[in-house]
Amino acid sequence: MANDTKPAPVDDGFFDDEQELIAEEQAEAQTAPARDEADRPAAPQQASSGKGVDAPPFWMVVAIALIALLLGVVIGYLLGSSTALSAAEAAVQSSDAATASADTGTVATDELPEGHVPVVVDEDGTAHVAEEDTAESDASADSAQ
Repeated sequence: MANDTKPAPVDDGFFDDEQELIAEEQAEAQTAPARDEADRPAAPQQASSGKGVDAPPFWMVVAIALIALLLGVVIGYLLGSSTALSAAEAAVQSSDAATASADTGTVATDELPEGHVPVVVDEDGTAHVAEEDTAESDASADSAQ
């Protein structure tokens, strides 16, 4: 004989109380906006509309674009002028260096390093290896000066 007795259902008063509190909070929440709207001054209904955020006016978009264009032109001018100024200074310095080396009579790029084979440059600009007698005459002419 099995024990066929079923446990008695438990009356959960706590759960019922919670349900009543939730129902009361929902009722208060539904009536609260009506009270708040009556207390508030008339405001535009823009926030409650379903459209969302409105786009800025067209003149504002054009104004922002013109300001951005103007800033781009000014910044570009400043960068370009500083670059041109530095290039001009570099050109002046290089021409000063070339003038200074021309005043001394020798240009550093015209001299060959020690131990290099003697080279003769023709009038048309082609270079040839100097022969022994030509190299000796060039060497004696360089030492005479």
